[in-house]
Amino acid sequence: MSVIEYYRPSAGDVESLFKLEKLCFPSPWDMREIEALVQTEPLLYTLGAFDDGKAIGYISGTISKQETLHIISLCVHPDYRRRGIAADLCSHAVYWGRHMDACKVVLEVREENSAARQLYRGLSFSEMGILHNFYGDNSHGVLLEKVVEPFRHSLNTSLFLFNRLRTTPRIGVILGSGLGWVTQPFGSGQSIPFSEIPGMAGEAVEGHSQTLHTSEDGEIVFVMGRRHLYQGYTGREIVLLPSALAALGVGTWVLTSSAGAVDPSYKVGDAMIFTDHINFSGCIPDLPGRSTAADVYSGSLQAAAKRQMTGSHSGVFACVSGPAYETAAEVELIRNCGASAVSMSTVQEALALRSLGCRVLAMALITNATDSGDSVCHDEVLSAQETVRAKQEGFLVQLLEGLLE
Repeated sequence: MSVIEYYRPSAGDVESLFKLEKLCFPSPWDMREIEALVQTEPLLYTLGAFDDGKAIGYISGTISKQETLHIISLCVHPDYRRRGIAADLCSHAVYWGRHMDACKVVLEVREENSAARQLYRGLSFSEMGILHNFYGDNSHGVLLEKVVEPFRHSLNTSLFLFNRLRTTPRIGVILGSGLGWVTQPFGSGQSIPFSEIPGMAGEAVEGHSQTLHTSEDGEIVFVMGRRHLYQGYTGREIVLLPSALAALGVGTWVLTSSAGAVDPSYKVGDAMIFTDHINFSGCIPDLPGRSTAADVYSGSLQAAAKRQMTGSHSGVFACVSGPAYETAAEVELIRNCGASAVSMSTVQEALALRSLGCRVLAMALITNATDSGDSVCHDEVLSAQETVRAKQEGFLVQLLEGLLE
């Protein structure tokens, strides 16, 4: 059975979206209007559902007026209906709207489209009235509305970044402890201290520079530092910065974590691609009502990474709360649960980014090969960076350059 991928479409997807548009609507938008939907504008959101690169569904929404998300288009290929795709698309869009401070979602549907009206009622939309001759030729519409809880302050963060960056990077990278060297091969673009970004002031963990840095060409944005549960942040606060960037249209993400090996075959400097995770931290950011962790990590990005890595690993990642490192008994428990690497971050960011429709690749860069009974400290994590860089810098550069092609 094919795996449906959800992601923010780009110019290369316009033709496929246009074919879908013509198939689904009696009065379809033209190619120019579809092209406009995939532009990266701060108050516009478009998410596609794709099967092997073919668009089989999409949704577009815009902040039409203050605190209102207007769903302007939603469709699913006839062969893929009744699989929950439309509900998933709508759930992602509403989640984005909450990030943009929407407290209300509105949309219109043809009065005679009973299947769509039933779908929206099932998603807690209320029918507010008839829109006479809304579609022309005496074809009436129905106005639907849903009240939601906004994520206050997220919009301010997104708009600040949009004004400072002036363009939307294509790729976002979150760097774990001591991994700032990853930015060096990509040159210096803009550098924005977290303290200048609305909502991002706070104490830094050693090894995190607390800076937003862009590559020289502006195509990659590096989040050089992250928030952790053990610092006292909530799930929403942990994911604020990457979510604000994703809301602007940064649609592909590479998450890195300086991690401990639980699998005894892993060595310092190795890399492990996440295939799945176990969240032992007890911290989950606010997610859409239909959210599932089943497809957090993009299969296509995993395949691309594995093709470029030599001697690499893939496996299950365990997220713990910290700040204490694991005891021997905890290491044994984590290993018995099927995880191969462990750290105190990354999972919350992955969940939030996936819920915004991003493609996510995550990897653990092994900084300590922990076996039962071994002791670990943060200084050991930082001192291992020379080994990690020697083993993985070439791969990471190649991976990011490949994602830009």
